[in-house]
Amino acid sequence: MSNSSIQSPLPGFSSGAQKLIENAIAKNDMEFFYKLYLARLAELSLTGKGKEFYQHAMSSIDDSPAGQIMAKGFEALANLIDLDFKKCILILDDLEKTTVGLEINQWVLQISNLCRANISFHNGSFQDSLEYAHAAINSPIKSGSLDPIDQGRLIRLICCISLILSDIDQINKCASDILKIANPDGLAELNHAKSAIESMRLLASGDYRRAYEIANSIVQIEETEGRTGVSAPFDCRFVVTRCLYEFSLIPEALEQLDILREQSIKNKSNFIFWLCEVGKLRILSRNINELGQVSQKVEELREKLLLDPTLKNMAWLVDLAEIFVKNSTNEIARVNSLVSRNHNIPYVKLLGRTRMKNFNFEDLNSVKALPEATSFELIYKNIQLSKFKSEGGKKQREYLTIAVQKGEEAGAREIFLRQDNQTLEAIINLSEKLNSQWLESLSRSCIERIKERNTLVQFGGEQLTQREIEVLKYLSTEKSVEQIGRTLHISKNTMKTHLKNIYRKLEVQNRKEASQIAKSKLLV
Repeated sequence: MSNSSIQSPLPGFSSGAQKLIENAIAKNDMEFFYKLYLARLAELSLTGKGKEFYQHAMSSIDDSPAGQIMAKGFEALANLIDLDFKKCILILDDLEKTTVGLEINQWVLQISNLCRANISFHNGSFQDSLEYAHAAINSPIKSGSLDPIDQGRLIRLICCISLILSDIDQINKCASDILKIANPDGLAELNHAKSAIESMRLLASGDYRRAYEIANSIVQIEETEGRTGVSAPFDCRFVVTRCLYEFSLIPEALEQLDILREQSIKNKSNFIFWLCEVGKLRILSRNINELGQVSQKVEELREKLLLDPTLKNMAWLVDLAEIFVKNSTNEIARVNSLVSRNHNIPYVKLLGRTRMKNFNFEDLNSVKALPEATSFELIYKNIQLSKFKSEGGKKQREYLTIAVQKGEEAGAREIFLRQDNQTLEAIINLSEKLNSQWLESLSRSCIERIKERNTLVQFGGEQLTQREIEVLKYLSTEKSVEQIGRTLHISKNTMKTHLKNIYRKLEVQNRKEASQIAKSKLLV
């Protein structure tokens, strides 16, 4: 081997690399070359280079029957990397059938489960994705030094699904499982997976500040390294977005959603795309002035579902968007109906329980029995305790102080701003007694939130209800009264009552005059 065989811009590197290779050859160290081979495969797969991955994989495949089967397995992986999900599935289906009863079938199933776990996730089939991921992790066949990366990314995928579904127990299990994977070679990709899972665990527990710092660093590292396709850091960008929302940095959160949405289109991830759509509606629904627009968007998403049966796995997300809207307008019956038909989704069940708690928080002992193991639980519990007048003003302030101090530590703001005006006013009063710049900032946001709520219902005369305002926004559209009722899930008779009240309160005679007032108040 001549000195000109290896070129490097770094002085001494070429000769050093050549010496390593010569020593490996002299010692017949095949593991050295095998690790180089696997490392190259890993890099090609993580950077979305499916064709190059396949070519490199084939350099070690012989023409034996087993070799030909392995070649097809690598072809399936290459198609997964290149985001050709349909072709990947076709190859896997054929491989599984043709290898039944053969020893290599276990290897085929491992490859198949790994691919199907990723494809099912991006198609929104969570239960299938979880089953395939667990099957791949527990496969009796191992793939050498690539195995830690494969296992790490699969556990990371499971954790991402669990975060979206708010399955806290499974998130904690993922955080434990990822630490059990040995990493003797110091694989950076496995370390990234550990950090990503930790950021998701922190987000789920309400430690938003730490979750943001870790997730944001992983996004920067992995995107700089060219991670794309099924290896893109969509999970960590989702964590970043959620944290920004909890920080009440709404423009920044919406910007991150737009970035994630564009990346989901590029990476052919239907689920991430719909998650972004619903995430944006969740943020907009916090403002009563946006409820009409959000309700209309929900209906548009439902129409898309009806027109495309392949999107059936996204139906629960659209229901989730409507739950956010109906929570804002206190439509308990509709919320309960939506929760009931999505009883298998932990996050939806959680929203349903939370909603019922808002109307049944009269038992002080029940509230005191709530858990406080995480930052979120501690903040939530003490906010609720601060609402009990029976505890006395001093005790109420103590509860609220505990909540805001933990909120400052965790970076939680939105959880306070979601509270009723009475709680917001208590926060404002508390800020005058505690020396905290963070609390002063939160107090100013509370003042703005109260003004926002109050000004939206001022029409000079008798005030409209939130529901009447929502109906009013639709009166300037081309929808008929019946269509508006269907959109808002209001019966014909109830719509007539709303219209009668709106006309009376606004002192107008017809829909046209009511629409003009709505426009003058910038409601439409």
